[in-house]
Order: sequence, then structure tokens, then C-alpha cells
Amino acid sequence: MHTPEPISGTILVVDLEERLPATRATLEEAGFTVVTANTTEAGLQSARQQTPDLVISEVMLEKPDAGFVFGYRLKSDPTLAAVPVLLLSSIFQQTGAVFDLNSPESRQWIKADAYLERPVSADRLVHKVRSMLLHRGNGNGHTH
Repeated sequence: MHTPEPISGTILVVDLEERLPATRATLEEAGFTVVTANTTEAGLQSARQQTPDLVISEVMLEKPDAGFVFGYRLKSDPTLAAVPVLLLSSIFQQTGAVFDLNSPESRQWIKADAYLERPVSADRLVHKVRSMLLHRGNGNGHTH
């Protein structure tokens, strides 16, 4: 039986302070190195210092659209543009806002590679992170 290569890397998680310990524990248990920040500004600073392999960010932080602005700023930085960004949020539950990262309209203003609606199980989060890291070297930065 073929055993897949273990996938590892440094993940920057930008989220509300109370959610960071659980997310950190889930990702560390899966073999990732985790760096955390509880504001988008701290997240941007951390990303510039460490160049993570993947960034996970909540959408609704300092402002309801903070995660979108954060993703845009990350992708606008030439040294960070290739870093995959996964947005997590319960924005649909709270606001009814729907966006599709596959639509050209959304891609113009949402600079993220993937989105998961909360609540997200630990298994689903780890699976998504592994998948994104596995496929990040394929293509030219666009998701499939």
C-alpha cells in the first residue's frame, strides 16, 4: 500500500484570540508548525517576517471585512503573493452574504485561494490545508 508523503509546513493563523488555541492544537497535531496573530495588522507583520507556507484567516476580525482586506494586502505584496490564503468565517450565517471564489467578480475583490464556512470540523480543516499545500506548486497560483 502506498503511503503518501507527509505534508508539513508553517501555517499562519489570524483569528479571534479565543479560537486560536483550538486551531493551533488541531494543526500542530496534524504535524504543522503554527504561528498565530489576533489582528490582521499583526498577521501581516508576521507573514512578512516568516513567509508562511499557508495563511488561514477569519474574515470578520477588526471590521466585518477585515479578512478580505488582509488577503488583498497579502496578495499585493510581491514577497507574499504566492502564499495560499484560506478564509474561514461564519459570514453567511451572520449576514447572509454569499460569495463564490470561482466567479470572476468575486476573484477581483476576494484575494483568497479557498473559503470554508464555519463551523469547520478539525478533520475538514486539516484536509483542506493539506490539499492546498499539496497543490500550491501546480499551475500559476490559480485554484482549480
